Amino acid sequence: MASKATATDTDARQMEYSTYAPAGETCPACTKPIKPLEGCRRGMLTRPVMAPAVAYWHNECAPKGVA
Repeated sequence: MASKATATDTDARQMEYSTYAPAGETCPACTKPIKPLEGCRRGMLTRPVMAPAVAYWHNECAPKGVA
């Protein structure tokens, strides 16, 4: 019997999926560029004064369990 997916399981802000970054993106954790067609994680980068921004992390650099 399959289990039901919860909102936490399907919330994209949890960085639970891999994607590809647009050209020219830099990982905010290690400050290295993300190569074309390199799998990465997409999430929101919070900023104190401005609205959150979309950011891309290398799979190994991605924060764990962050909304």
